[in-house]
Amino acid sequence: MNLYIMCGLAFSGKSTLARKIAEQTGSKRIAFDELWVEKDKEQPVPKGDEGWKFIRLVGQKEVAKALQAGQDVVYDDNNVRFEHREELREVARRFGARAVTIYLKTPMELIREREAANRSTGERHEVEPANFQKVVEQMQIPRPEENVVEFAPSSDLNEFIQRLK
Repeated sequence: MNLYIMCGLAFSGKSTLARKIAEQTGSKRIAFDELWVEKDKEQPVPKGDEGWKFIRLVGQKEVAKALQAGQDVVYDDNNVRFEHREELREVARRFGARAVTIYLKTPMELIREREAANRSTGERHEVEPANFQKVVEQMQIPRPEENVVEFAPSSDLNEFIQRLK
């Protein structure tokens, strides 16, 4: 079993890549943003850090359920802090799964272009500038011991997926 931990800034391409990985590997995709919307319909999720912590815990429980059922999982979130990725790796260890950190190495200028395009199209929710800056400041580039596979916009998708297997 595998747990693919997405890592990168907003508009780096994490969700698009997570969907493609899930499709091509048969993995279950669990997305932080979708969990937030789902849980907020049941009962309002607290704002700010408390809400983020709450949804991270929900996400970890969902990952655990899927791994316990023998499914590979793609966990789609920023996961910019080492400690957040380590929490997910601990879940993987409990179920004997291999954890792979997928780091999207997307240049800031491309991220800003995508963010501007999103303001026009509204394809996804907007990221408040203060939240974006907070995440940029918290970004901890994954370390080699995190079993990291980097993905850049110029990467060949099929070759990348093969490296994951």
